Amino acid sequence: MDYIFERGKFTEAELEAAIIEIFEQQGYNYVPGKNIHRKYDDILLVDDLKEYIIDRYASESLSDSEMKKIVNQIIPAAPLYNGNRETFWLINEGFDLVRDDISKVALHIDYIDYEHPENNIFKVVNQYSVQDIHLRRPDLLIFINGIPIGICEFKTA
Repeated sequence: MDYIFERGKFTEAELEAAIIEIFEQQGYNYVPGKNIHRKYDDILLVDDLKEYIIDRYASESLSDSEMKKIVNQIIPAAPLYNGNRETFWLINEGFDLVRDDISKVALHIDYIDYEHPENNIFKVVNQYSVQDIHLRRPDLLIFINGIPIGICEFKTA
């Protein structure tokens, strides 16, 4: 689409659509938030996270229990500030997963493949509702491997 924004003559929806298009041009998959079926207090796109982990560690034969540990490790804990700080660290540094089979050495888990970005799952999602104390619906969320890494709120000029 060709968007021409004249001063004061564009809507928030037009701006949102234009930015989604920019993300799509960069290889992100666009999904409307209303099309993602989940509980509103689930912030992660767990299916994407599991898909990435299964692909990335296919040769490791992860058990169901180990997969649950990997997913649960990245769910932010309370209080919010500390939980977000720990999650930020996990996203950037990963962690060592102690294997269920004690004869296997611990496996370092990375939630994002920084060396080979093409191995990641990139999504841009609009109008994604999240429930905590209040229901929130940011205009746009950016996900990598099911993990929200960016939030956008748009306003008309």
